[in-house]
Amino acid sequence: MAKYITISTTNDGVLQAPICDGMLARLRSATLVQLFTGVTGTNILKLTCTGANQALIDNINAAIRNAAETNWRDVISPVTIPSGVVVTDYEIATL
Repeated sequence: MAKYITISTTNDGVLQAPICDGMLARLRSATLVQLFTGVTGTNILKLTCTGANQALIDNINAAIRNAAETNWRDVISPVTIPSGVVVTDYEIATL
């Protein structure tokens, strides 16, 4: 069963990202978070943010872990956006 994390954005609605064979969150700066998906990490979700910090990365990782630990019918795991952080947009890219 496929599992997904969801991240609410202010401009692009709700991102529903498949965890697939794994996902890795990387804090690039206060304005950019990258999510590498799949075994090879060749697909990248770029989150445009204001005030991105390690707490957002920790919450993304917690949502990924929660998805892995839940029943197969619980396919959606929402990411809690920390106070002071705004996720405005997302973009899908490849390496």
